[in-house]
Amino acid sequence: MKKLGKILHLSNRGRIILRSHQTPALGLSVFNSHHKKVGYIHDVFGPTKDPYISVKIIRASNSKKFENRVGETLYVPKQSKKKWGRRKRSKN
Repeated sequence: MKKLGKILHLSNRGRIILRSHQTPALGLSVFNSHHKKVGYIHDVFGPTKDPYISVKIIRASNSKKFENRVGETLYVPKQSKKKWGRRKRSKN
């Protein structure tokens, strides 16, 4: 797991806003320190060096829980590198 950033606050729409030192891909799953899925990356905005990240919370989690968790660190899974090249065709 790679460190994504610390929770700054909750937006008016119930999304977690955090600051990161990297620019992750949209749609990546986000986890807490106990390896429990919190949500997924919905938007990346702001400066390119230290962007802000909007995390859409999954329905199982309640957004009210995160009001007390400001400062908690969130994580993303390590991305596997894509293998570029030609795909082999299967013989049918």
